[in-house]
Amino acid sequence: MEQNKTGKYLKYAISEIVLVVIGILIALAINNWNTSRINNNLEKFYIEGVINDIETDLVNLSTNISVDSQKVISGNYLLNHFKNPTQKNDSIILFHFSRLLPGTYYIQNSIVFEDIKFSGRLNTISNSSLRNNIQRYYSHGLQITDVLKENSRYAREFFGSHVYSEEFDINSILNEFGSSYAKSERMVEVNSFDSQLFYKSSNDPIIKELINRISINILLAQLNVTRLNIGKDYANELTHELKNYLK
Repeated sequence: MEQNKTGKYLKYAISEIVLVVIGILIALAINNWNTSRINNNLEKFYIEGVINDIETDLVNLSTNISVDSQKVISGNYLLNHFKNPTQKNDSIILFHFSRLLPGTYYIQNSIVFEDIKFSGRLNTISNSSLRNNIQRYYSHGLQITDVLKENSRYAREFFGSHVYSEEFDINSILNEFGSSYAKSERMVEVNSFDSQLFYKSSNDPIIKELINRISINILLAQLNVTRLNIGKDYANELTHELKNYLK
């Protein structure tokens, strides 16, 4: 009798333990499923954010490529002019000069990537190859930023400093350019615009130096375009990879 009761209690206890274990396993499975779902949603959220940021980068890259391509066109226009300095519309020459002056700068839109990195959630992107490609893309973007910044500094010092010198009457040049292209009111002109500088012989020392500086500016713009196009290729490839991953 006692043995039967003990056996029943033992079976009951074992059953209870089994049920508890099963309950724990079910709870763990639900928890793991919920955690996985949250991680998947977070991963999707981050990847979509990175895609949006890269698409902004593509717009900026294309804009800078256009700016530097125009510098090359304008620089070559001026070189051709000095090669054969026949009379032209002064405003057109000034227009091409003006396109050589602005620096080219690029700052990546890395808001989402910085959030992922500094929150310690890089591993949220579960695919290691994709994760590495994202990191490489932003690392390459920083290189583009540094190269363009340095090239712009050099162009500003090498070309800009020459333009803003005594050979060029900037007041009259800007006055002529502003009224012709900016469609603005004429500023106070201290001296009237003298375009004779643009028609000197290419053997003139001032023009020789100017030609050399324009040539350097063209080369820097060409280097920028090459670098920016590589960045654009990186951006397009990564965007394609990210979108395929979300499918």
